[in-house]
Amino acid sequence: MEFKKNSLNKFEFNMIEKLLKLDNLTKLNSGKILLNLQISGGMDSMCLLNAVSKVLNSKFFITQNTFEVIAQHFNHKKRGIESDEDAVLVEQVCLKLGIPFYLETYDNHKIENKNFQNEARKWRKSKALDLTQTINSNLTYDRCFIVTAHHARDHVETVVMHLLRGCSLNGLLGIQEFDDQKIYFRPFYNIEYEKIKKYCDEESVSFRVDSSNLTDEYERNYIRNQILPHFKNVKRTYEKSFLSMSAHVQEHLELVSSRKDFIKGHKIVFFKGMLLSELYEQFIMKEKDLMRILTRNVMNNIFHELEVFSKNGMLQKEINLRGDWIVQLIKGNDNIEIDVFQKKTNK
Repeated sequence: MEFKKNSLNKFEFNMIEKLLKLDNLTKLNSGKILLNLQISGGMDSMCLLNAVSKVLNSKFFITQNTFEVIAQHFNHKKRGIESDEDAVLVEQVCLKLGIPFYLETYDNHKIENKNFQNEARKWRKSKALDLTQTINSNLTYDRCFIVTAHHARDHVETVVMHLLRGCSLNGLLGIQEFDDQKIYFRPFYNIEYEKIKKYCDEESVSFRVDSSNLTDEYERNYIRNQILPHFKNVKRTYEKSFLSMSAHVQEHLELVSSRKDFIKGHKIVFFKGMLLSELYEQFIMKEKDLMRILTRNVMNNIFHELEVFSKNGMLQKEINLRGDWIVQLIKGNDNIEIDVFQKKTNK
């Protein structure tokens, strides 16, 4: 397969922007970056393989770092000859593109159906890390990334699964562009499924359809096949809505985290018009152990003491709580500083 070096479409220019993020993460003037593409043979991963290959062969992609690409395929042997044909397709396309191909074969057939997906996911992650580390130890790259083709619809499925299990706010983050360690990179995380499908149609990208995805055997399949079509009927751009929600959750969690760091190193500040719930939140951020002590009645009492303290002429006051906890009030100019600590006892 030969690409026209002078021709890139909007989808591919977007891929350039994503790859430049990796270049910026290295913060180096020169060096090499390894991209380990996880290619299943399905539409989204073959789209990734095609787009990355085309970009890296284009004159429009100018970067100080040199990207080197490998493709890793996992044959789970779950669908017999279909699984083998997936591997053959990926290998053939990689050969045409001049991309090194690595095949991993799953040989543990004793896993029960209900546990297969989790065990297979752990196996893929382990093999991906092993291969990346092995290649890096031999050739020494400045940065290595494991690249997957998870897209916006996958993000929605993940969030819905988390919601059904009763998740915390962290569960609403879904699939992010990078993992916490900045090893896994998901350039399609905010790209709608239909855009990937359109790209594959326009570029005549060869791919395989996993027949097991057409069944409702697994939770994710059921959500994709039975629930998401209803979302689309209600709002065609539901994927963007989920991405927007997750972005807001991310901003909130980052704000809370920064406030926690600030409050831990500073006194709590009580000001006129502050709500009881706001004061409680600051107490818990300061000392999470107070959750067992600060009942509604205790908080009402602290709130009352604060109001009285603000009107009298005292400059400092202590409120004793159970568990040897002490709330110390210190009058400021326009507010009251609050410190909370546990009294040391001699045993």
